[in-house]
Amino acid sequence: MIALSVTDDGGGGSAPKVEHQDQDAEQGRGLGMVSAIAHRVVVQGADGDYTVTAELLVHAQRGGHPC
Repeated sequence: MIALSVTDDGGGGSAPKVEHQDQDAEQGRGLGMVSAIAHRVVVQGADGDYTVTAELLVHAQRGGHPC
């Protein structure tokens, strides 16, 4: 498993959440795209400082690079 975390410096006013925007939307699509490929997405924090951690499952192949 690979875990990737991103922490913002606030300013959004509310906790990040998965939103299903249409393909022409200019914002609000990032977490939805991450959640589409992640095994699990966890949002932690309060008072405008949030950390989003995406857990991705990886199946290693013998004798080669997993990607």
